[in-house]
Amino acid sequence: MNVLQEILKWSEGRPMWQRNALRRLVLNGELLDEDMCSLTEICKSAYGLAEQQETDPLAKEHMPDRTAGAVPVSLVSIFHRRGVNALAEDQTLNFASGLTVVYGDNGAGKTGYIRILKSACRARGQEHILGNVVSGTSPLAPVVAIKYKVGTEPEQREWVGTGEDEFVSRVSVFDTQCAAIYLTEKTDVAFRPFGLDLFDKLVKACKAVRAKLEGEQRALASNLLTVVQVQIPVGTAVAKFLANISSLTKPDAVQALACLSAEEEAQLALLEKSLLDLQANDPEKLIRHLTLREGRLQMLAQHLKDMEAALSADAVAAVFNARTEGRRKGEEAKRLREATFPEGMLAGTGSEPWKALWESARQFSQELAYPGKAFPVVEDGAHCVLCQQDLEHAAAHRLKQFESFVASTTERELRRIRENFARLRKAFTELRTTTEAAEETLKEIRIEHEAVADAIAAALAANESRRKTVVAALADDKDLAADSPVLVSVARETETLAGEVEARIKTLRTSATDESRKRMTVEAQELRARKLLATYQQTVLDDIERRKKNAAYGLCIEETKTQAITQKSTAVTKTVVSQRLKRSFSDELVNLTFSHVEVELKELGGAEGVFYHKLVLTRAPGVDLPKVVSEGEQRCLSIAAFFAELSTADDLSGIVFDDPVSSLDYQWRQGVARRLIQETKKRQVIVFTHDVVFLLLLKQFAEELEVEQFDQHVRFLSKGAGVCSEELPWVALPIKKKIGYLKNGWQAADKLSRDGHQDAYEKDAKYLYGLLREAWERALEEVLLGGVVERYRPSIQTQQVAQIADITVEDCKTVETAMTKCSKWLPGHDQAAAARAPVPGPAELKADIEALDNWVATIRSRRKKGAGV
Repeated sequence: MNVLQEILKWSEGRPMWQRNALRRLVLNGELLDEDMCSLTEICKSAYGLAEQQETDPLAKEHMPDRTAGAVPVSLVSIFHRRGVNALAEDQTLNFASGLTVVYGDNGAGKTGYIRILKSACRARGQEHILGNVVSGTSPLAPVVAIKYKVGTEPEQREWVGTGEDEFVSRVSVFDTQCAAIYLTEKTDVAFRPFGLDLFDKLVKACKAVRAKLEGEQRALASNLLTVVQVQIPVGTAVAKFLANISSLTKPDAVQALACLSAEEEAQLALLEKSLLDLQANDPEKLIRHLTLREGRLQMLAQHLKDMEAALSADAVAAVFNARTEGRRKGEEAKRLREATFPEGMLAGTGSEPWKALWESARQFSQELAYPGKAFPVVEDGAHCVLCQQDLEHAAAHRLKQFESFVASTTERELRRIRENFARLRKAFTELRTTTEAAEETLKEIRIEHEAVADAIAAALAANESRRKTVVAALADDKDLAADSPVLVSVARETETLAGEVEARIKTLRTSATDESRKRMTVEAQELRARKLLATYQQTVLDDIERRKKNAAYGLCIEETKTQAITQKSTAVTKTVVSQRLKRSFSDELVNLTFSHVEVELKELGGAEGVFYHKLVLTRAPGVDLPKVVSEGEQRCLSIAAFFAELSTADDLSGIVFDDPVSSLDYQWRQGVARRLIQETKKRQVIVFTHDVVFLLLLKQFAEELEVEQFDQHVRFLSKGAGVCSEELPWVALPIKKKIGYLKNGWQAADKLSRDGHQDAYEKDAKYLYGLLREAWERALEEVLLGGVVERYRPSIQTQQVAQIADITVEDCKTVETAMTKCSKWLPGHDQAAAARAPVPGPAELKADIEALDNWVATIRSRRKKGAGV
């Protein structure tokens, strides 16, 4: 199972947002700000903090085929416009695709270019770029650019001095600071096979998501309960409830505690009044006063009940039903009358006025005219009580009919119904909805219970309107309108007030002890706390919701911990990288001939997705390595660690060395030079150095291994440091380039002579003759002696001895003659005035330079032919 397959299997147990992040990393290589925002929302949605998000976890189909390594990146040039240290403006430092050696003396400006590279490329420690702080003026902002190539792309790319560039950052820089880090600190393997970097990037994503989540969590309102808790009496059930509120508290529990029933509201009011009563100076007087108040309230309650009964729906229905029944019975009586009385009777006979007349006649007969006799008296000799005439047979018969009619059942029921209707109607017409006593009691209620008093007054007014509406309908013989006022009942509220007063009286009589007062105080305090909680109920509910969100954010943040990522990274890195790294480090020490001190790379475990290693002494792992080895040995070990780290990567991007052999003796310096040239066979290598011997060693190994070398020379001139040219200093030039340098110098001197500047010409001519003598010395080593022995090199190339067998006396005499002539014009050789000879003219100087060129060409041609033979 390869790295990617291992990560895919491992990812199945990770949170969904991390699986989504891994998919994005595999497909895109990096996570942008919008990716971080999206991943944060996915993480939040799992805990109800955001709407559900579409997720697409890492799957098999997302895994790329990474059998080949990364496309290498190589540097093309550095352009310094302005603003870096004391570097001269508008300078371009060029690099070749193979080996580039940048030579410059101390203070020449190499460090300025290295700092530019470290700000863009991969380096163990980046440095802040300062402007020209010694110029006496305000430093300008740096303006630089690095051109580079990616693989075989025809077009160059450019980094313009700001931000990160994923390609140019793959070029690595080794300098003195890196060397110290490799030895004194645990370092991660910055170069990793594709896949292992996913752990690092996932850890970075975890940190970014965590930062967003923590920011949102901090933005949640602070504890909202503080304002409530300071107002709730300590020790009450509400106070304890608030103290224990958490994200798990049910909102229903808050609502249940905050909601007081009507009975509890009344009990609180009673307790508060009773507690005030108990503070009275004369309890007996207060009892008498309250007893009178209770009586008035009871009377008012009874009045309201009587009124409400009189105006009740049943009472209203009864009076209107009685009227309806009377109408029906009246019609029935009319039909009976018509059937009872023959035609010819006076109009109105049997009517109500007539019945009244008949009843009056009955009373007169029974009480005065014929006491003790049944009415009507129709026996012989009887007189009519109305007209007082003798009763004939027909008249007597008529009177008996009249009595039978009046005594009939229908008439009796009609009279009863009409009497009942009159009674019921009288109850409405004579009803007084309010009385003077009621008004006075209402005023008394208003002192302590204004709302109740208002309700009673409104009820009285409404009920009076209802009474008047009923009376008006009866008077007009109309039905009650559908929108007539309804009955408003307030008798119960009044009875409740009376009951409260009664309870207060009872409390005054039975609860005068301290224990009773304490119990009542506690009960009142509990009810007050609950009532106050109702006022802040929404605040409490909001705080519970805040706590829920805070807890949910805590769960989200828990998913951003990197421990599991680090553990997996450690396990995979041990398998894929560590053994390879250790083996490579050991090989590098052999390449550098470092064997006298046993040193090894030791695993130190991981943190935040990165697995660390450290250089330690094999026989004394607890001793700090820098305290044992010399400065030169430290540098050698650091270079070995650097190359070992490079070996773990499939990336063959360029590498940059800044004075890699500082503090190294010749033996290790030679080993480093050989190692750098070997690496040039695989990738771009750029070396900054001020060491001429090291420069010549690089040239020597480059020639031996047939590596093309590109030279850059930086100098400090009047316009500043870092002035670039492709020509190395004279001392480092081989004979071919020295001759070229002399020819260029002759052209400048010849122009001075032709322009009539004789003194200037002679000065330059003498300088050129001094260089010409040095060139003959170089030609002696490089050409005549064939490099068998060279200055700055302790070894003798015995395999080259065969070349010098063809040296002739003429060859040696030519060298001697030429060097003698050149020495004549060297500065510091004072000649007697009489013996002073004129400085050779341009033509002679040119001939002397060409003589060297021809001599070198002749010997090389001769040896080439001899080698062919």
